[in-house]
Amino acid sequence: MRLLFIHAEDFSYQVRDKAVENPEPLTPELEKGFAKNALVVFMSVEENDTEDPNYVDYVADEILDVLNKVKASQIVLYPYAHLSPNLAKPGKALSVLLAVYNKLREKSPVPVSRAPFGYYKAFDIKCYGHPPIGIK
Repeated sequence: MRLLFIHAEDFSYQVRDKAVENPEPLTPELEKGFAKNALVVFMSVEENDTEDPNYVDYVADEILDVLNKVKASQIVLYPYAHLSPNLAKPGKALSVLLAVYNKLREKSPVPVSRAPFGYYKAFDIKCYGHPPIGIK
Protein backbone atom coordinates (compact mmCIF):
# COMPACT_ATOMS: atom_id res chain seq x y z
CA MET A 1 0.00 0.00 0.00
CA ARG A 2 1.17 3.47 -0.78
CA LEU A 3 -0.03 6.36 1.35
CA LEU A 4 0.45 10.07 0.83
CA PHE A 5 -0.45 12.21 3.84
CA ILE A 6 -1.42 15.85 3.49
CA HIS A 7 -2.53 17.93 6.46
CA ALA A 8 -5.15 20.12 4.81
CA GLU A 9 -6.57 23.35 6.10
CA ASP A 10 -9.35 22.89 3.52
CA PHE A 11 -10.10 19.90 1.28
CA SER A 12 -12.98 19.24 -1.08
CA TYR A 13 -13.75 16.84 -3.90
CA GLN A 14 -16.49 16.22 -6.47
CA VAL A 15 -17.05 13.01 -8.47
CA ARG A 16 -16.71 13.57 -12.23
CA ASP A 17 -16.94 10.19 -14.02
CA LYS A 18 -16.41 6.45 -13.67
CA ALA A 19 -12.77 5.35 -13.72
CA VAL A 20 -13.33 1.56 -13.66
CA GLU A 21 -15.93 -0.65 -15.27
CA ASN A 22 -17.79 -1.44 -12.05
CA PRO A 23 -17.15 1.27 -9.45
CA GLU A 24 -18.76 1.09 -6.04
CA PRO A 25 -22.34 2.39 -5.92
CA LEU A 26 -22.35 6.15 -5.64
CA THR A 27 -24.38 7.56 -2.76
CA PRO A 28 -25.15 11.25 -2.15
CA GLU A 29 -22.77 11.38 0.84
CA LEU A 30 -19.91 10.01 -1.31
CA GLU A 31 -20.57 12.13 -4.41
CA LYS A 32 -18.85 15.18 -2.93
CA GLY A 33 -17.10 16.03 0.30
CA PHE A 34 -15.55 18.88 2.24
CA ALA A 35 -13.27 18.89 5.25
CA LYS A 36 -11.37 21.41 7.39
CA ASN A 37 -8.20 20.67 9.38
CA ALA A 38 -8.13 17.17 7.90
CA LEU A 39 -5.47 14.53 7.51
CA VAL A 40 -6.11 13.59 3.87
CA VAL A 41 -4.74 10.12 3.15
CA PHE A 42 -4.29 9.47 -0.56
CA MET A 43 -4.24 5.65 -0.85
CA SER A 44 -3.16 3.18 -3.53
CA VAL A 45 -3.93 -0.45 -2.75
CA GLU A 46 -1.29 -2.71 -4.30
CA GLU A 47 -1.32 -6.32 -5.54
CA ASN A 48 0.21 -7.77 -2.36
CA ASP A 49 -1.96 -5.87 0.12
CA THR A 50 -4.39 -7.92 2.15
CA GLU A 51 -7.47 -7.70 4.35
CA ASP A 52 -5.64 -9.65 7.05
CA PRO A 53 -6.61 -8.04 10.39
CA ASN A 54 -2.93 -7.60 11.36
CA TYR A 55 -2.19 -5.75 8.12
CA VAL A 56 -5.28 -3.56 8.38
CA ASP A 57 -4.41 -2.76 12.02
CA TYR A 58 -0.88 -1.82 10.97
CA VAL A 59 -2.12 0.56 8.25
CA ALA A 60 -4.71 2.12 10.58
CA ASP A 61 -2.08 2.58 13.30
CA GLU A 62 0.28 4.30 10.85
CA ILE A 63 -2.48 6.71 9.86
CA LEU A 64 -3.37 7.38 13.50
CA ASP A 65 0.30 8.00 14.32
CA VAL A 66 0.43 10.77 11.72
CA LEU A 67 -2.94 12.10 12.90
CA ASN A 68 -1.58 12.44 16.43
CA LYS A 69 1.51 14.27 15.20
CA VAL A 70 -0.31 16.85 13.07
CA LYS A 71 -3.32 17.27 15.39
CA ALA A 72 -5.90 17.17 12.59
CA SER A 73 -9.55 17.12 13.59
CA GLN A 74 -10.67 14.54 11.02
CA ILE A 75 -9.39 11.93 8.56
CA VAL A 76 -10.35 11.67 4.88
CA LEU A 77 -9.39 8.51 2.98
CA TYR A 78 -9.00 9.25 -0.72
CA PRO A 79 -8.46 6.39 -3.20
CA TYR A 80 -5.68 7.54 -5.50
CA ALA A 81 -4.34 5.06 -8.06
CA HIS A 82 -1.55 7.40 -9.19
CA LEU A 83 0.78 6.43 -6.32
CA SER A 84 1.68 2.94 -7.57
CA PRO A 85 2.38 1.03 -10.79
CA ASN A 86 1.36 -2.26 -9.06
CA LEU A 87 -2.31 -1.71 -8.30
CA ALA A 88 -4.58 -4.41 -6.92
CA LYS A 89 -7.59 -5.40 -9.01
CA PRO A 90 -10.54 -3.08 -8.32
CA GLY A 91 -12.59 -5.54 -6.24
CA LYS A 92 -9.65 -6.33 -3.97
CA ALA A 93 -8.65 -2.67 -3.74
CA LEU A 94 -12.12 -1.67 -2.61
CA SER A 95 -12.20 -4.47 -0.01
CA VAL A 96 -8.88 -3.44 1.50
CA LEU A 97 -9.83 0.25 1.45
CA LEU A 98 -13.11 -0.49 3.24
CA ALA A 99 -11.33 -2.69 5.80
CA VAL A 100 -8.94 0.18 6.63
CA TYR A 101 -11.84 2.65 6.72
CA ASN A 102 -13.85 0.47 9.11
CA LYS A 103 -10.84 -0.14 11.35
CA LEU A 104 -10.15 3.59 11.53
CA ARG A 105 -13.77 4.28 12.42
CA GLU A 106 -13.35 1.86 15.36
CA LYS A 107 -10.03 3.27 16.56
CA SER A 108 -9.95 6.95 15.63
CA PRO A 109 -10.63 9.69 18.18
CA VAL A 110 -11.80 11.95 15.30
CA PRO A 111 -14.38 11.52 12.51
CA VAL A 112 -13.33 9.45 9.48
CA SER A 113 -14.77 9.90 6.02
CA ARG A 114 -13.83 8.69 2.57
CA ALA A 115 -14.15 9.49 -1.10
CA PRO A 116 -15.69 6.83 -3.35
CA PHE A 117 -13.61 4.16 -5.09
CA GLY A 118 -13.62 3.79 -8.86
CA TYR A 119 -14.32 7.35 -9.96
CA TYR A 120 -12.40 10.25 -11.38
CA LYS A 121 -12.73 13.10 -8.92
CA ALA A 122 -11.76 16.75 -9.02
CA PHE A 123 -10.33 18.04 -5.76
CA ASP A 124 -9.15 21.27 -4.16
CA ILE A 125 -6.67 21.29 -1.33
CA LYS A 126 -5.10 23.98 0.79
CA CYS A 127 -2.40 22.46 2.96
CA TYR A 128 -0.77 23.83 6.09
CA GLY A 129 2.73 23.16 4.78
CA HIS A 130 4.47 22.39 8.06
CA PRO A 131 7.88 20.66 8.11
CA PRO A 132 8.24 16.85 8.01
CA ILE A 133 7.05 15.17 11.19
CA GLY A 134 9.31 12.14 11.49
CA ILE A 135 7.07 9.46 9.97
CA LYS A 136 8.49 5.95 10.38
